[in-house]
Amino acid sequence: MLTALKTFGRLAILLSLVGLGLGITMLVEIVIDQLTYQSRDMRHLLKHSLGNLGSFFVIVSIAAYMAKKKYRGFPGKAKDWLNAHEALSVLGVALVGMHTGAHFGAILPLVTFALTVACLISGFVGMRIYNKARRDLTERKNELLKSGASPDEAEETLALATATANTLARWRNTHRPLSLALGLALLWHVVVALFFGG
Repeated sequence: MLTALKTFGRLAILLSLVGLGLGITMLVEIVIDQLTYQSRDMRHLLKHSLGNLGSFFVIVSIAAYMAKKKYRGFPGKAKDWLNAHEALSVLGVALVGMHTGAHFGAILPLVTFALTVACLISGFVGMRIYNKARRDLTERKNELLKSGASPDEAEETLALATATANTLARWRNTHRPLSLALGLALLWHVVVALFFGG
């Protein structure tokens, strides 16, 4: 019961932080609107630049992290690219939020932004799973080293690693389709915006 309450509390904190972040980005968007209210072209350019830059950050972070996972010769450490993916994705989503603001005049931008927020929340969940798994494995490894590491204990550690891998695999089975849906919605959003000139 206590574990469920802790999990619920952490989820509430996570959702509160996401809501706060979205609120701040929308507040910045309102400030941009107020500062550029006399120049529609300037507002248009600024807001589209924010959306483009945010999308670029997310796409680059995904591409670089995927390249590091797939190609061992890719420069840098996988952990560093994972950290870059997390940071650039959060920054990208904030910039996209400033681009979108509170203006959802059509279903496509609304769906695209909803998928963006869903991917962000899913990413935070994955980060939590990954960090917990690393902590658990490190603790187990230290315990085994201190106690002399019998074969049974080593097997227990491997079983824990397998359970962790299964949890991460299940999470990826959610995060990847969400990311793909976001990518398709973003592409469609861009095509429609270019087609209608705006």
